[in-house]
Amino acid sequence: MTKKIIGIGAVLCVFLLLIVIGGIHCFAAAKPSLKISDNASVLTLSSLGFSTQPSSKNLARDTLPESENNKSKTSNESKNLAVPILYYHSVALQAGNELRMPPDQFEAQMAYLQDNGYQSVTLDQFYQAEYHGGTLPAKPFVITFDDGYVDNYTTAFPVLKKYGFTATVFMVSSYINGEHFLSWPQLTELANNGWQIEGHTVDHPYLSKVNAKTVISELKDSKELLEKGLGRPVDFLAYPYGDFNDEVVLAVKNTGYEMAFTTERGWADHQTDAWHLHRVYCFANMGMDEFSRRLQNPNY
Repeated sequence: MTKKIIGIGAVLCVFLLLIVIGGIHCFAAAKPSLKISDNASVLTLSSLGFSTQPSSKNLARDTLPESENNKSKTSNESKNLAVPILYYHSVALQAGNELRMPPDQFEAQMAYLQDNGYQSVTLDQFYQAEYHGGTLPAKPFVITFDDGYVDNYTTAFPVLKKYGFTATVFMVSSYINGEHFLSWPQLTELANNGWQIEGHTVDHPYLSKVNAKTVISELKDSKELLEKGLGRPVDFLAYPYGDFNDEVVLAVKNTGYEMAFTTERGWADHQTDAWHLHRVYCFANMGMDEFSRRLQNPNY
């Protein structure tokens, strides 16, 4: 009798053990998944009012070849910087004329720029960075020459080539081929070496002091002549004498210029509209301390 009871107990124990094991498997099968179902109500960027679409800048970058993407990721670049736009006239010796920068002083300034890590950029690069989301080096600067003196080619060009810099000439179109001024072959050679040739009117008048018809012809005719002679677009202007008013600015826009530069002190900044940009005046005997100061203070 005792053996029979023990046998029945063993069977019951085995049965209970099977029930427990089965329950554990059922619990494991019923454990909730960490994956949220497609119909679950969850916080997303769009539900919080943020766009989930990539920006146009990112889309543009994503379309670049892989090498270009890597370049933009690894180089030390900045966007929308205030940039010193240096402006000169002539690089030559003439006592008492501050517009004529002595060649030795000019070269000393270029050596300073290179030694201190500045990188020359074109006005095209500046324009794209300031107004269209492009990028610039960490310490960019632009060199410009007003009027189109021949020494921009004979003296400044070799110096800038030595240091790996380029420049822009704001050319008065009626001066081309004139005595002491740049010729068409010289302008073409500069353009072929990375320089930009941009507008400075036909005859260099005070634009605010001539009639509206003259303003238009000064702007339009010089632009068309330079574009035809060089086979390149002319999109930028420097106001002669730094002279302009609201009507002149409107005429500049209407004749197709995308940027215009004044003679007002300071660095060019994207917070200023594209037709009132400042520049950094460089003049004879300014000294290296003053040159350095103007490169370190955007509001010198």
